[in-house]
Amino acid sequence: MELQILSKQIIKPSSPTPPELRRFNLSLLDQLATAGYVPLILFFANHGGAPPFEERSRRLKKSLAETLTRFYPLAGRARENSYIECNDDGAEYVEARANSVLADFLKEPTPELLACFLPIKTEAPEAADGGRMFLVQVTIFECGGMAIGVSFSHKLVDAYSISVILKTWYLAALGSDTAEAEFLQASLVPPPEGIPISVPPTDLGAKDKLASRRLVFNGSKIAALKAAAASKLIPNPTRVEAITALIWKCAMKAATKTTSSNPPTLSVMSQTVNLRKRLTPPPPEYSIGNLLGNFVSERIPPAEKTLPELVELLRDGITEFNKNGINRYEGKDAFLKIIEKLQELGALFMRDDVAFYISSSWTRFGLYEMDFGWGKPVWVSIGSIMFLNFVVLTDARDGEGIEAWVTLKEDEMGSFELDEELLDFASVNPSVVMLT
Repeated sequence: MELQILSKQIIKPSSPTPPELRRFNLSLLDQLATAGYVPLILFFANHGGAPPFEERSRRLKKSLAETLTRFYPLAGRARENSYIECNDDGAEYVEARANSVLADFLKEPTPELLACFLPIKTEAPEAADGGRMFLVQVTIFECGGMAIGVSFSHKLVDAYSISVILKTWYLAALGSDTAEAEFLQASLVPPPEGIPISVPPTDLGAKDKLASRRLVFNGSKIAALKAAAASKLIPNPTRVEAITALIWKCAMKAATKTTSSNPPTLSVMSQTVNLRKRLTPPPPEYSIGNLLGNFVSERIPPAEKTLPELVELLRDGITEFNKNGINRYEGKDAFLKIIEKLQELGALFMRDDVAFYISSSWTRFGLYEMDFGWGKPVWVSIGSIMFLNFVVLTDARDGEGIEAWVTLKEDEMGSFELDEELLDFASVNPSVVMLT
């Protein structure tokens, strides 16, 4: 497959940002977010009746300008990991053409090919200082199908924020009222005055050669997995708990098999947590920004562990976070408590004897509801994020299944993707079926 760039232009907000809103101060959680871009790609089939590409693109650009007016920092530039200069520089908008048919591409959508549909590399460091906050690439296939790839600076956007922004955008494209989706500054955890916060690096695990794989768990397999992961303490684990436990278990096995000279003696699973429904008082539903916390399950030896035991560890972690961990993000001493916890996690991550995994769930965000006027997407993908030992879960199109992107060291991936226990419940990079 080859892509031809047809045009590049800058889309500015439909209305200028008022002078009093020209400086947008980042919250502490925004400042602590890694440099780089948060990616997402939506694929749309052409089942007939869709407007010509030029008309679809025109509608996207017009509604994007309206969306940038609401989310005005997205049209600015990050400065000094401290604030966004809301100067209406705009978002980059790229038009491209693929010399293939969408159905053929979806037969084997590899990470390398998916990266072609994004306007910038995910690990690009300019996201943190001086680069554009928001970039879009719209690609037309020979069949009339379309891909919309978006890249948001992680300095302002987490996964939930993407769903809020895209909902506002597609409603604007349909001419619907989006008054409820106003932009609200996520500064519930303000940074300390006079203390500069350095930008965390994007090259997590860059010293190792990494590999990403897409796993698909359909609804019936998830039901079987949940039954296998159940216990007296947790008779009905969630989809996310069961899948995360399985991936953790198989990844630990791969790490011990391939690291014979110095195998890890401990393993940790750190999971991200959406703070929006946990803070007191909770922020508005449509606020955007990095409102993420994290909890770590108990450090365990990477020996053989049962799925029910791992699910219990994951449940204990979130229970403890809801009881005590949320307190880190509230009160005058939030800065000290958050930094202390991050230093603890960083020390664990850097230890050679610890297999440290990070998992993030993007499920239940309504990403398959994004209809810009020519139908809902047939597939939504992050396209993989190349961070060491990183797992991202997203909904499958039917709402019952789950897709997981898993990034491991290349030699560990070879063992992981052949694990019989994993393959009992998951398919590795199957074709995407375009249902009408």
